Amino acid sequence: MSQQFRNQLKAYKKKNGMNTPHPKSKKERPAEQFSQQDLEDLMGMHRPTYQRGRGGAIKQK
Repeated sequence: MSQQFRNQLKAYKKKNGMNTPHPKSKKERPAEQFSQQDLEDLMGMHRPTYQRGRGGAIKQK
């Protein structure tokens, strides 16, 4: 955009009350308290693990 057009657009917005809204403030959430078991489940520590066996077969470790 040309500088002149930008100035015209600013003047038009100011004249017609088209101000850009201010960004809304974000509300802070209270920190959640997770137990040790919850954290381990989220990280996937208690899931079965698999590996490739002979001939490309997938086996549970």
